[in-house]
Amino acid sequence: MRTTITHTFAPGVQPQGITVQSTRRHDLVVLAVEGEIDLLTTPQLEEAVTAALADSPRGLIIDLTKTAFLSSAGMGALVAAHANAPAGRFGVVADGPSTSRPMELIGLDRALGLYASLDAALSACTEVLEVSA
Repeated sequence: MRTTITHTFAPGVQPQGITVQSTRRHDLVVLAVEGEIDLLTTPQLEEAVTAALADSPRGLIIDLTKTAFLSSAGMGALVAAHANAPAGRFGVVADGPSTSRPMELIGLDRALGLYASLDAALSACTEVLEVSA
């Protein structure tokens, strides 16, 4: 499923939005986010997380590989997603100066479970599923 959400802006203002693609892998939902996560687009990420968790997955991974910018508002949305995801079954895929670096600077990499690749996140979250089964 691919969802694109954009806002309407005043004339002359550049429209922004993010694209969120949701897939299921190993009883986990993976949300791949493309675009810039800022104050205007954070609600779109929050909507995608709410929709993903409504299906009661066993875990949630948010893949920021194609995310060009992550603001503090976006990091707040990741913290909220972590709080609402099944315990121990949450990860963020980010490896770059625009996504992983800001999270490392404020310590979110330790709290959220930050992974350099989707395979690493899937492996870690799948291990948690196998241990708890």
